[in-house]
Amino acid sequence: MSIEITKSIESLVEELNTISKRASEIKKVINQLCALKGDSPMFQDADFIPTGGNTQILPDQYFGKGLSTAVKEYLRSKGRAAIVQEIYEALKKGGFEFPDNWKEKEQLKNLTISLSKNRYDFVIVPGADGNAYGLWEFYPEKKREKEKKKLDAIIEDAVKTDEEKNKN
Repeated sequence: MSIEITKSIESLVEELNTISKRASEIKKVINQLCALKGDSPMFQDADFIPTGGNTQILPDQYFGKGLSTAVKEYLRSKGRAAIVQEIYEALKKGGFEFPDNWKEKEQLKNLTISLSKNRYDFVIVPGADGNAYGLWEFYPEKKREKEKKKLDAIIEDAVKTDEEKNKN
């Protein structure tokens, strides 16, 4: 029963954070309108946005899950990118079983390599603390840029192939 209650709490906290983010966005708009009018901002806390869902990690939260799935779940619960050390600690705390061939002292390095190679799911976010990893869904503009570059490359290859065929 306590697991059901914990899951209910997590769900409600996630919903509350969504509502809080929306309220913060509305406060910012109101403050902008006040500025246009020449008035002082009505809301001093308009820049505060909660960092995402509940970050309480259960001991079996990532147990039996694949690496990509576990990392995506963690990042979604945070609602933002995180540095590899933070992701690593969360996975360990949540019971994630690292592959047997990953020696314990090399797990952090191997996690970094795995995240860097999985460019389909994860995006590298440069920052002052080093690189963080986020989900493409957090950055829709960047995702569109990436897809446009990929499409441009495909079109360029097709044009080159067509030109070569016409030469022969």
